[in-house]
Amino acid sequence: MIKKRSLGKYILLTIVTLGIYNIFFWYKWTEDVNKLCEGDDKDSANYLLDFVLDWCSIGINTLAWNCKMGERLFRKAADYGLEFKHGGMFFMLARFVPFLSAKFKIAYVNQLAEVYNAQLPAEEPVAEENAAEVEESDVSVEATEEAAQ
Repeated sequence: MIKKRSLGKYILLTIVTLGIYNIFFWYKWTEDVNKLCEGDDKDSANYLLDFVLDWCSIGINTLAWNCKMGERLFRKAADYGLEFKHGGMFFMLARFVPFLSAKFKIAYVNQLAEVYNAQLPAEEPVAEENAAEVEESDVSVEATEEAAQ
């Protein structure tokens, strides 16, 4: 199950934590994108690696990362019956406007997550009767094992 994220919460926590939440957020977001885009043979590297490479490349790596992630989401949308307006180049250029790229990346993953989560098999809660039967069978198995010794 992929949880939906909020742009407002992201901005607020990024400011309050002086940017530390930003790293955590995009790390988890990248994991979700990899799960949503499973099977496209373009698994994204861990965000922590991108964060380090960004410092070494004076921000160029983040532009490439945004382009790649935007393109993956744009192409995968059709598999989920969705159509996105923007692709990789938009995400790369939107990076220059504070939080614009984040707004679309969060919105696109939320839309994909909604369809993805709907396709997951529903978990059936274990009824109390079944739980009691399981406990009774465990006790009888233990009693049988003790008797066998």
